[in-house]
Amino acid sequence: MKDAADETPHERPVVTDFTDYRAYLRAMIAWLKAHRRGFSYRSFSLKAGFSSPSFLKLVADGQRNLSAESVERVATGLGLDRREAEAFAVLVELGQAPTDSLKNRAYTKLARLVQRDPVKRLEAAQFEAYSNWYTMVLREMAALPDFDDAADALARRLRYKTRPEEVQRGLDNLVALGLLVRGPDGRLAQADRNLTTGPEVRSLAVRNFHRQMLNRVIEALDRVPLSERNVSGVTVPLSRRQYARVVELLQTLRREVLAIAEDVQDDDDPREVHQLAFGLIPLTQPASPPRGSK
Repeated sequence: MKDAADETPHERPVVTDFTDYRAYLRAMIAWLKAHRRGFSYRSFSLKAGFSSPSFLKLVADGQRNLSAESVERVATGLGLDRREAEAFAVLVELGQAPTDSLKNRAYTKLARLVQRDPVKRLEAAQFEAYSNWYTMVLREMAALPDFDDAADALARRLRYKTRPEEVQRGLDNLVALGLLVRGPDGRLAQADRNLTTGPEVRSLAVRNFHRQMLNRVIEALDRVPLSERNVSGVTVPLSRRQYARVVELLQTLRREVLAIAEDVQDDDDPREVHQLAFGLIPLTQPASPPRGSK
C-alpha cells in the first residue's frame, strides 16, 4: 500500500493502494485535474454539498479532518463507487483513530478489503510480522545451533505463552516475506532482508511490537530468575540538550550490542534469544509559568 502519491498519476488512483487517506486525496485531485475537464475545488464542493470551495484542499493538506458525514460527501464528490467509498471510509478511520487499538481495528478492516491482491496480502504479512512480538524472535531462533522448526517444539521453547498455531503462522509469514528460507538440508535459516511498508502502518506496527515487548519485560520480573535477567533504570532531571546526549548514547549502545551479537567466537554457544529494551520517557511536564510573567 502507498503512503505517498505521484504529482500527476497517469492511472486513476486506487484507494486500496494507500494507507494514508490524505495522500490518496492528493493523488485523486491531481488525477481529476489532469483527466476531468472542468474539475476544480469549487466544482467538487458543489457536487459534494460543501459550502467552502477550499474544504477538499484543507483536508488533503492536513488542515481539516473528516467527520462520518463528510466522508460520505467526499466519496460522492470524487465519484467513488460503493466499494471504493467503503475502503475510503476505513482509510479515514485508520488515519484519524485516536488510539492504537482503534488504528489496529481499522487496519484489520482494510486488510480484509484487499486480501485478494497478492501484493497487498504480502503487506498484511509485513504488518503482522511487525505486530507480533514472537515473529522476530522466531527469526532469531533460526540462528541457534539447536533450532528445531517444528511449531510445537518452538512454542515450548518460548518463555511466554504462545500457541503452536501462532508459531506456525509466524514461520509462514517469515518464509513468505523472505526473512526465513529453507536450505538444501531442509532446515529453515535466516535470510538477509528487511521489511518495508508505508510509514503510517509501519509506525503503528512498530508501536505494537514495542508495547508487546515491554509487556514481556514486565512479565520477566516474576517469571525469569534474577540470575537470567537484568532490568534496571535511573530517574533523573534532563534538559533538552542532556536528553539529546542520552539518546545519542543509547543509539551508540544499540549499535555496539548488535556488533557484539554478530561477533560469534568459536567457544560461544548461543542458546537463547534476548530482548534489550531501551526506554527514555518523560515522567513530568514543564511547570506553567507564573501568572504575569513574560
